[in-house]
Amino acid sequence: MVLNKVFDNVLDIPGVDGVCLFGLSGQVFLNRMPSFLSPEVFADALRRITALYETMDENFLPCDDYLLRFSEKWILFRRTDQAVLLVMAAETANFASTRMVTNMALKHLTPAALAEFSPESPVAAAPVAVAARVPTGSTATPFSAPPFPPAAIAPEPVAPAAAAPATEVHKTVRMFRGRAY
Repeated sequence: MVLNKVFDNVLDIPGVDGVCLFGLSGQVFLNRMPSFLSPEVFADALRRITALYETMDENFLPCDDYLLRFSEKWILFRRTDQAVLLVMAAETANFASTRMVTNMALKHLTPAALAEFSPESPVAAAPVAVAARVPTGSTATPFSAPPFPPAAIAPEPVAPAAAAPATEVHKTVRMFRGRAY
């Protein structure tokens, strides 16, 4: 399996704590995150990551890579057509090396390669043997539902109340740092 070696290269960078690969339809293809992150964290993660991308694409220039910096860690999100790659690392990790290795990982992500990471596959369901960085009970399981309902299933419009006056006009306001523009 070429993809396992590619993700092992990401984890071999000093300071990188974990890597996770989400499918856009709600499944976790690969979960090699540290043991202090429980599997329940990933139940809602893709919905939140998708909301982050949608918000940023709507309000700023669209981008596929985002880096979130915290006091001791940073998280890198890289989006492709089929998946979202999440890399968590310590503040001391080399960002340029991480970006280079994740570029190689993203080049290997094809639909055929992602099919290898199906939940029934022994690779995705088996615990990962990375030195004390990955939980031993980690499994890749699909979410209970896709992150967003399909566009074809739209709720029926509700008729406005007869007593409410129709004088209010709502305009979408774009915000930047708490100020409308």
